[in-house]
Amino acid sequence: MSFFFILTLIFTIFIVLIIIFYMKRSRTIFSVSQVNKNIFKHQFYEINEDFKNGVINKKEFDTMKNELSKRVLKYSTSQNSMLKNENKQLNKNIIIISMPLIILLSFLFYHYNGQPGLPDLPLSERKDGILPVIFYERAIIDIDKRISNTKENLDLYILKANTLSAFDKNEQAIKTWIYIINNFKEELDATIYLSYGETLIQSSVNKENQILISVEAKEIFDKASKLSSVETEVGALTRFYLGLYDYQNGNIELAQKVWQEIILSAPDNATWKKQIELQVEQISKNQVDFENDRILSMVTRLSERLYRTNSQNIDEWNRLGRSYIVLGQFEQAQKAYEKANNLNKENLDSLKGLAETMLLNSNKDKPVDKKIIDIFNDILLLDENYLLGLWVIADNEILGNNYNKAEQLLNRILIQLSEGTEEYNLVLRKLNELQN
Repeated sequence: MSFFFILTLIFTIFIVLIIIFYMKRSRTIFSVSQVNKNIFKHQFYEINEDFKNGVINKKEFDTMKNELSKRVLKYSTSQNSMLKNENKQLNKNIIIISMPLIILLSFLFYHYNGQPGLPDLPLSERKDGILPVIFYERAIIDIDKRISNTKENLDLYILKANTLSAFDKNEQAIKTWIYIINNFKEELDATIYLSYGETLIQSSVNKENQILISVEAKEIFDKASKLSSVETEVGALTRFYLGLYDYQNGNIELAQKVWQEIILSAPDNATWKKQIELQVEQISKNQVDFENDRILSMVTRLSERLYRTNSQNIDEWNRLGRSYIVLGQFEQAQKAYEKANNLNKENLDSLKGLAETMLLNSNKDKPVDKKIIDIFNDILLLDENYLLGLWVIADNEILGNNYNKAEQLLNRILIQLSEGTEEYNLVLRKLNELQN
């Protein structure tokens, strides 16, 4: 590090000396200036010759000499002033040009070379703002020196383990955590066990490319949970991982129960609470997606088989229709129920499935199509207490201003529902609207 600063200082001094040299260097003006000086010398010479030869008297000689001297003085003053102005402008130009140049050269030097003592620090080799590995390596060297120069210090070993984990030296970090657990048994706390367990998880991510809670990690988190409260961040994270272990081993309900306890126990202002909630939501979403994919795969295979063989099995066509309803694919469900209905026009399950899917596929802003109404009427001939059929037909009677008929149908629904339920209250409100 010191070598880098010395080298930078030498480079800066060198550039400054060059600039000072050119700023202080005097300028010699030839051409017009030199010619004028020679003219003045020649004029003095001619005046002296004329005086010696008696061409001019002493008084004329003195007058001419004084006048010529004034001209020389005036010219010299003008030339000095001009030279100073030119030098001042030159110095200003040098400063304007040199300062950005020094900054640019310094930046290029660091961009391509970096600090000599830290070879991977040049900006040209950095990626995504990631801290260079050499920082961690030097930190480990420094920590090892401090460990060797002091007595057994738990904080130094924890720092070493966390630093090793920071640049993916997980196997070395695990060895350090094991050393800590074996040699500092009286000082162990939940945070140490949690950090060790997370290092084991990260190791499995590097090897298997997935988060996997091993039996060893589960045992570590069990120890951490016994030393921490669910209301704390350490305790909550520990129990989250234990729930993840249950989830990965098929105990989904138990995992959800553990996670729910964490969320309910966490303080509302805890920053880590939201993180755990997001993790649980993502896991639940993945589970739903997995179940949907599994169901879709099963339904697809069933559909391919029924259509390929032109199956005459009504129950299988009905099952296919119900599966498509679960997946929200109502058009496919309607086609399956139509297949079943074509095999037996009086099959109640087929009729109900067909009527329901046609209703789901219809425009909600328009009255129910007469064809759908006819199917529901056919169903009521076979099952007079079919609630959905009674509701749809009652609504259709209201549109036709047949209020008495609608009231009869709604009352038939009401007597089948438990008082106080949401469905019961909905039908009751509809009856009150008709009576008012």
